[in-house]
Amino acid sequence: MKRIQLFNRPNRTDLFELGEKRLMQLKAEGRYSSYRNTQATLRKLSRFRGGKSLPIGAVTPALVAGFREYLIKEEGNSQSTVTENIKILSFLLNRAGVSQDPCAGMARTREAHRRNYLLKEEIDRMMALKLASGSELDMARDIFYLECRTGLRISDLLQLCWGNFNGETLRVMMQKTQREVTVPVTASIRRTLEKYRHLFSSAEERVFPFLDMEEWRTDEFSLPRALVAATCRVNSLVKQVAARAGIEKNISTHVGRHTFATMLISKGASIYEVKELMGHRDVKVTQVYAHLLDDRKRELMEMLE
Repeated sequence: MKRIQLFNRPNRTDLFELGEKRLMQLKAEGRYSSYRNTQATLRKLSRFRGGKSLPIGAVTPALVAGFREYLIKEEGNSQSTVTENIKILSFLLNRAGVSQDPCAGMARTREAHRRNYLLKEEIDRMMALKLASGSELDMARDIFYLECRTGLRISDLLQLCWGNFNGETLRVMMQKTQREVTVPVTASIRRTLEKYRHLFSSAEERVFPFLDMEEWRTDEFSLPRALVAATCRVNSLVKQVAARAGIEKNISTHVGRHTFATMLISKGASIYEVKELMGHRDVKVTQVYAHLLDDRKRELMEMLE
């Protein structure tokens, strides 16, 4: 005889228990950024719930909308952070096998925006500042300059060792993509690097000592945690240098990488050439700089006037 189901039983699995399992997986995989974002989302969700459990079957569109409003009004989160949090919640729910995602339509697509970058004269102003040689400000400025000239990320430059430099090229295994890139070294790059080479610099010694200044813990995230702390320190110093140079743009170390791409494209490099130099896996990532091609086209057309 066919059994008739009189009641639909809601899924009573606790979302926070599922979240803890996800955190354990991310930790085992060494995915520090995803771990931090997921952990932050769960903590905010717990505050929203007043520390109470949250059965998956109780997560309705109304609850998600309330959480979204809480993130904006109580946590003071930006739209991009709210979007990230809702997407993480959606991932956990879909992983639990919900038939209909209550987060659908709640996570707005992040608005595309033009990447911030510096002009050559702005970089020149930063480099012309008189700073104490070997000071933290001086080192942070040189790291930013190398980003502008090599396209390497701050995480790669903080880990850069003398063994990565053979005088002609930099061979770096990128922290983010685990792709090895080879960067040709120009005269200005060589001069900047050689400022920090000591008489007995070993291959294992880091070029810039910011990571050596951090406190290290012996756990799975010791390196990523130190990289985050050192990056924050360098960002703060770069902002100070930019302010001294009279630059009012919102500056971070990643602006150096955007500047690298901007300069290449303005000189006529193709998106595909820039992709290889920046170590992107997919050209779609590089296409965020496509608007620069439009600027270049207009510049070329103006030459005909």
